[in-house]
Amino acid sequence: MNAQEAPVSTPRVLLHHWNQSRHHALPTTTVSRRFFSASPLHFDTHRVVKRLQEQGFSAEQSEAILDVMKDAMADSLDAQSRILATKSEHVELKAELSERVFNSTLKFDIAQRHMRELLERDFNNLKQDIRMLEKIDFDKIRVEIAEIEKKFLLQKQAEDETLNELRLSMEKVEKRMLQYAVGFAGTIMAVGAALMRLVM
Repeated sequence: MNAQEAPVSTPRVLLHHWNQSRHHALPTTTVSRRFFSASPLHFDTHRVVKRLQEQGFSAEQSEAILDVMKDAMADSLDAQSRILATKSEHVELKAELSERVFNSTLKFDIAQRHMRELLERDFNNLKQDIRMLEKIDFDKIRVEIAEIEKKFLLQKQAEDETLNELRLSMEKVEKRMLQYAVGFAGTIMAVGAALMRLVM
């Protein structure tokens, strides 16, 4: 596009309609070297204005187009920030989940120790009763002892399975958090690539 073909009113009209659709407008900037930053993304606004002027736009038209671009970027990043969880939210979520898992594990360990103490106490009492009794069916006692030992082993197996399920749940949560983080990074990279194509 040369100077004769550049539209005179299009940037102003576009900026006017854009500002009417927003609750507030960003202040107009001057043609000086500065960097716009609404997120970790940065681009050289002076270079954009210079490229627009090289394409035949006036300084005022270039500034208007630049303001529209900045507003669009700000809205896009603001929408993404409302949808995607921030790094601090990821950390907070992970800390909360870790605390819950820790508390659940601690309570489970306490209950497990108490159950084992009860089982060991009952088992010891049973052995003492066996020593005190002289006339008793030892085969029946052995069966009862085997059943108690079996129950003890089954209880221990169930407790181990529960702990394993807790560990698997924690791993799934960490995997989901990593996927969210990767998705967030991919979105930011896509926006950055789009901005680079606008600038280049």
